[in-house]
Amino acid sequence: MAYTMEDFKKDYIRENLGELEPEEILEMLPVEERLKGLPAEERLKGLSLKVIEAYLETLTKE
Repeated sequence: MAYTMEDFKKDYIRENLGELEPEEILEMLPVEERLKGLPAEERLKGLSLKVIEAYLETLTKE
């Protein structure tokens, strides 16, 4: 099996990931990935009640 550019990229990241701070790694992830696994309370933290209610209203209309 040939060693592909994709293989090289994965190996390079594995070898060098330890040089980055955790915050730097998190910045690279899409917001959706960062929120996965968090409880609802954590996901909603920082949102106003008005924003949450507006979102819930859109869900009930669908």
